[in-house]
Amino acid sequence: MSKKHFQALRITIVIALVLALGITWQFATGISSSRATVSSTVTLSGERIAQSSAAVADFDGDGDKEIVIGGQDGILYVLSYNGSSWSVVWSRQTATDLNAAGAPSGSPCVTSKSDIRSSPAIADLDNDGHLEIVVTTGGDTGNHRNGGVLVYRYNSAWSFTMVSGWPQPKLDIVGAGAGASYPDGCWDGIWGSPALGDLDGDGDLEVVVEGFDRRLHAWHHNGIAVSGWPISRDNGDALLRGGWASPALGDIDGDGLPEAVFGTDSPPWGGNGSPAPDYSKATVWAVNGDSSNVSGWPVTTDNNIQSSPALGDIDGDGQLEVVVGSGGSVEGGDGKKVYAWNGDGSVVSGWPKSTGGDMPAPPALGDLDGDGDLEIVIGCGAEGDPFNPAPCTYLYAWHGNGSDVWSPLPTTSPDPNTGWPAPPNGLPYSPVLADYDGDGSVEILVLNRWSWGISTVGNNGTDQPDAALQTGANSLSSTPLVDDVDGDGKLEVVVGGATVGGAGAVYIWDVNGSTGDAQPWPMFHHDIARTGLHPAPPSPPRLEFPDTIRVFHQYGSGETETRSATVENSGDGGFDWSITHSITRLQVIPSSGTVADVASVQLIVTTTGFLTGWHTLGMLTATGIVSGTPVDNSPIGSTLYLYVGDVSQVYLPLVMRSY
Repeated sequence: MSKKHFQALRITIVIALVLALGITWQFATGISSSRATVSSTVTLSGERIAQSSAAVADFDGDGDKEIVIGGQDGILYVLSYNGSSWSVVWSRQTATDLNAAGAPSGSPCVTSKSDIRSSPAIADLDNDGHLEIVVTTGGDTGNHRNGGVLVYRYNSAWSFTMVSGWPQPKLDIVGAGAGASYPDGCWDGIWGSPALGDLDGDGDLEVVVEGFDRRLHAWHHNGIAVSGWPISRDNGDALLRGGWASPALGDIDGDGLPEAVFGTDSPPWGGNGSPAPDYSKATVWAVNGDSSNVSGWPVTTDNNIQSSPALGDIDGDGQLEVVVGSGGSVEGGDGKKVYAWNGDGSVVSGWPKSTGGDMPAPPALGDLDGDGDLEIVIGCGAEGDPFNPAPCTYLYAWHGNGSDVWSPLPTTSPDPNTGWPAPPNGLPYSPVLADYDGDGSVEILVLNRWSWGISTVGNNGTDQPDAALQTGANSLSSTPLVDDVDGDGKLEVVVGGATVGGAGAVYIWDVNGSTGDAQPWPMFHHDIARTGLHPAPPSPPRLEFPDTIRVFHQYGSGETETRSATVENSGDGGFDWSITHSITRLQVIPSSGTVADVASVQLIVTTTGFLTGWHTLGMLTATGIVSGTPVDNSPIGSTLYLYVGDVSQVYLPLVMRSY
């Protein structure tokens, strides 16, 4: 028996004895008092949860959120809360739907199961009032499990059906031969998660995915490829490889539409006829919805990108930047870096940052110190054997200018067999940033590879282990989620893993934080659409109203003249507004209301008795208030003028004579 297998057997025996004898685990000194209690452990019917992170949404409108997660055997699960406990209410072996769509069945293709390593995304793709679940399957192509993108529509409790037009893309490009570079007869698997967003501004959401099939994909909600997509060498693009990462979506160039940002394994290359590419380097792509490259992109990195990009305004310039780690498998390249670029592809001042090892983890962005600026948090170290820890186990945090928030921190991991801390392992999963315990400060929740539990770090870089956030098995290998999933106003922590016996499991803890506490990066890739976007903070409501209003009346045409005006909110949120005046010949309809964006008012002026010419009628005052406090730019005084005469003569066209 190998040392590795012997240690695994020893751990299993110890855990069994602990559970059988009811032994209470004791931990090393320095552990903070528990800020969490185990709410539920749901054992699943299939294999362990590996890499797949939960998404949550209220499918049935009962006020609770359901949990959606996938297993490494290709089973997709939906868990629901009945007021006292959690249970699986729907599950589906995704291979069943791949097979029904015509997936290859000959050797070496596995047809009995698929593989979900991605984090499901949830949204109402087509605006029909029903949520859809979007999930990628197949995993590593070396496993020869058919894969693709599947979309399931929620119908009623608890019924989901495959949406017509899916799965996609149903391609066999890689999986066999040296480096799995040749077709293997199976539909290529996808490791990265889908991202959902409106690339073309039509009001419906597109599905964006990076595949191993040397393509970057975008489809409409019905499975039809967006015009110009996929990005591939076959379509004339200088792309030679896809990769492991999940795309991010955000408006990095300020054109009003989101762009798709991909970290790839594809080397820099000029296209057909160009010199041979340098495979020790890789590229990050930013692509418009029409499939054209954003100006300044792609950019080159010194190793491949397994990290999923994050988007946010890290330098306070009002524009989004792109942050991503590098490294994982390319020989000869320098993968020990974290990069940051502006929307035009130029490097952000103070970046890239060098680290102690490969950086395949996705970064998380959030305001750790309450100064209004975003910090960047990312773990170091690739996935590996729990008995042979990764050479880099540090948690890094930087300000937007690249300066350290704290010195690189070796995190501790709960281990009931050895006490706390256990030997640290790599941190290949995205950190979560949330005030999960309600103490007013944002904590960082992160997982070491094959961890017994969730490590917690204070926003000042101090290790703050929470004894309750652990399981009975060294089974955790994905990003946790923080949200109020049971509708009680308090937060829960959710993560997938396995039981001691190896069955899939979902662990749920009640914690002290509430829905009003800060959650700047609460799950993998920030949100359930998996955009990887940290949105700009909401701007305060701001009143806009014209400071001059001119009314034109055709002499002799009647006794009144009506002019429209608008009350606008150029900020976020909404406010109550009113318009007051002392002009006897004026009616304002309506004279008050509530506005989120734009409210229209009618100004009706009685014109009888006025001679021809301009007349100053007086002042109007527009006011905006939230909870009794004036909003920005309130009040606004507006002068009302009336012109009586031949209106057609007021503005004459300018005619230029050419000679």
